[in-house]
Amino acid sequence: MKKLIILDDVFDAETVAAFGNFDYGEGEQWYELGTNPAHEKILDLCAQHFDLSAIVGYEMWRNDSNPGWHVDKDERLFQERKEYLFPQCSAVYYSHVGEMSGGEFFTDDVRYFPRTNRLVMFSPGIFHGVAAYTGQRFAISLNPWNQRVRNP
Repeated sequence: MKKLIILDDVFDAETVAAFGNFDYGEGEQWYELGTNPAHEKILDLCAQHFDLSAIVGYEMWRNDSNPGWHVDKDERLFQERKEYLFPQCSAVYYSHVGEMSGGEFFTDDVRYFPRTNRLVMFSPGIFHGVAAYTGQRFAISLNPWNQRVRNP
């Protein structure tokens, strides 16, 4: 059964500030478990809804664009062999949303607008996207994996 879970007002001000002050680098970065306690609070919430008992780490990145229709997957495997391998779940956390127009997250059957301190978690293999927007949006994407994946 596919799940999409939206939680509002999930973290305290100190945790939200830690997200905002973190250097996310460029593109997807790999993190071993235990290297980032603040961000792993997202994993703790995901583990209440998805089986994360065998994860070895996670990809995380700051998403400040509007990715079109896509599915979270092992990008290198798909690039090399056209095979799909999905993370245990996907999570998007909105650390800050200011004045903006557009920017709704969408799947085949759900649309919602981002909101500050909102966490969205969803099952593996769900195609989704973000509509074009103007304004301020600070979003973090996180994918926990049972095996290490390599960025393309």
